[in-house]
Amino acid sequence: MKRALMALACAATAALVAPAVAAPAQAQTSTQAQAPAADPVAALRGQYVAGHGVRYVSTGTLTMAGITAVKFTSNGGLAFGRSGVVASDSRQTLKYNDLLKGENEDLKDAEKPLRAIVIGKTGYLSGGIYTSLLPEGKTWLRLPAQRPGSSSSLGELVNPADWRNLKTVLATTKAKGPGGSVNGAKTTLYRGTIPLTQLIKVSPGIKNSFASLGSDPAKTVVSWKLWIGADQLVRRASATADLKLKVRGDTLTLTLSDDTTFAGWGRKVTVKAPPKSKVANLADLDGDVPDTQGTVILPN
Repeated sequence: MKRALMALACAATAALVAPAVAAPAQAQTSTQAQAPAADPVAALRGQYVAGHGVRYVSTGTLTMAGITAVKFTSNGGLAFGRSGVVASDSRQTLKYNDLLKGENEDLKDAEKPLRAIVIGKTGYLSGGIYTSLLPEGKTWLRLPAQRPGSSSSLGELVNPADWRNLKTVLATTKAKGPGGSVNGAKTTLYRGTIPLTQLIKVSPGIKNSFASLGSDPAKTVVSWKLWIGADQLVRRASATADLKLKVRGDTLTLTLSDDTTFAGWGRKVTVKAPPKSKVANLADLDGDVPDTQGTVILPN
């Protein structure tokens, strides 16, 4: 069973650690961008201004068989264009439970801090499992066909930076009330549940993120909470999903949970590519990339 749990931990990391942000929203007119925000979706679309963005801090956990198998932290910035998120810069860390990690060197390397930069459709990764794979003199790995990294450790499940995702989630609101103060802003707390299949329709990358786990999206429900300020911008988001998996004839419940706070909406966010002299391509790696590459931002 321990070996089976180890395999699931590796696969689930791909769903846990910032897989992707949904395809950029359609370009909006300048009138939309300047109009008063009547609701959270309109407020978000009003933030889609080139050079502006938002910063975030995210934590997440993966719980299996009653133990916390993986802890995840991430912080960074999302840069906007007129269509949505166009670039991201994040620093991420993973911590595996010692019972699962054992002598697995791949998981030990995965615990090294990782920095991920995505600009347009090009990603750059430094540290983490790539530290020992890069050739001498190179500190970054370039990956084409990527998307800007999500703020959430659950990837696209609840993604307040994508207006389509946000609109779909808010449509399933079951209750709302006072949310207290988040980073100095008075908030209203929205909460509800949504089928994973419904989220997949607006954020196709979710399907890729969870495919390796072998769970049935039709039977998976995501519980979510959003703390929204008086300006209708999301200040905090959390989500939890229980996945039912079959392991050697037994049913195992794997729980993914995530909590993210946002600050500095509308402030300048600049994301720059690393120096070309420090960048390697996949063909330059000294060995194969381990199966624990959950930190790779998955394409649509």
